[in-house]
Amino acid sequence: MDLMKLIQAEKIAKGAEAVIFKGTFLQSPIAIKHRLPKSYRHPDIDNRIRLHRLRSEAKVMTNARKIGVSVPSLFGVDIEDHILIIESLKGKLLFEEMNSLPIDKLDPIFVNLGHQIGLLHSNDIIHGDLTVFNVLIQLEDKPSIIDFGLGKISNELEAKADDLLTFYSTLKAIQPASNILFNTFLEGYLSVYPEGKNTYEQMKKIRSRARYIAREDRLE
Repeated sequence: MDLMKLIQAEKIAKGAEAVIFKGTFLQSPIAIKHRLPKSYRHPDIDNRIRLHRLRSEAKVMTNARKIGVSVPSLFGVDIEDHILIIESLKGKLLFEEMNSLPIDKLDPIFVNLGHQIGLLHSNDIIHGDLTVFNVLIQLEDKPSIIDFGLGKISNELEAKADDLLTFYSTLKAIQPASNILFNTFLEGYLSVYPEGKNTYEQMKKIRSRARYIAREDRLE
């Protein structure tokens, strides 16, 4: 990776799809996301898949920032080596803040977050993995949305509903007051995206289907 030779960086995480490095570039803190090849795929197919996902992630981040959603700045894209160079933001994950802050302190964070997701969905931007681990809380309780690796541009109601359901499910798994906080999130969401009522109704339908299937599995 020729680009990596120009940047002082150290590996901080490795996931199923990518390795994440942190470092500095032109005296600015950055994160470097390198999409990994998959040995079980044919090299040509693997290259096409990684390239598609790289371009999709870059496009989604750029579009999100244009409409005023708080996401890391995209500094560069290396098509040949499947690398994104992204602004490294400081802050705590929403998951961490939920374990340390009382509900009344979380309320403005969730309203703001709902507002930002509403902006995304009203512009047909899907996050694809909207969890409490992919929201970073910066100064003044400002949430920023990170990791658009599964993001895409789509006007599909189901895709938007999946975003809401993923967020609700991870919230419910770790927070006793999940319903209160999710309703607060919906306030912000619907304030900028009134059509989001349809998305929410679709989310409930998907959740009902999943619960029905789970009951059927238990009966077998």
